[in-house]
Amino acid sequence: MVLLVAALAAPPAAAHALLHRVLEADSMVRAEFYFPDGDKPYFESYRVMGPDDHRPFQTGRVNALGEVSFRPDRPGLWRVLVATEDGHGAEARVRVDADGLGEEGQVSRGLSRWERLTAGVGYVLGVFGIITLWRMRRASRARA
Repeated sequence: MVLLVAALAAPPAAAHALLHRVLEADSMVRAEFYFPDGDKPYFESYRVMGPDDHRPFQTGRVNALGEVSFRPDRPGLWRVLVATEDGHGAEARVRVDADGLGEEGQVSRGLSRWERLTAGVGYVLGVFGIITLWRMRRASRARA
């Protein structure tokens, strides 16, 4: 119970969220990816998916500035997917109009405080559930 109260009172920890913002210049799309503490996902892999594409339009590694850039060849909703080796990831969406570029969801703020709180409580309950099952199973083997 004390651990649950301590977990609920703790400040929100967003250090693991991978955030992004989309920047535009003429017909070029540039998406910047970053962690809340200011660190960047340097040289992590990314994929750019065009509208209704099943194969990547472009693949590569995030540059030394934490950016991915590409030049879309048609209108529609484009997605930039970045995944880090430790399992973090983000998806930037950019709507490209026939006239030019138009942004969708310029800045991602990650999960809200309540979403992080709910996830944290779920993790804690899950760990306690696994421990309880393990102890019950161990106790039933000892009786047998």
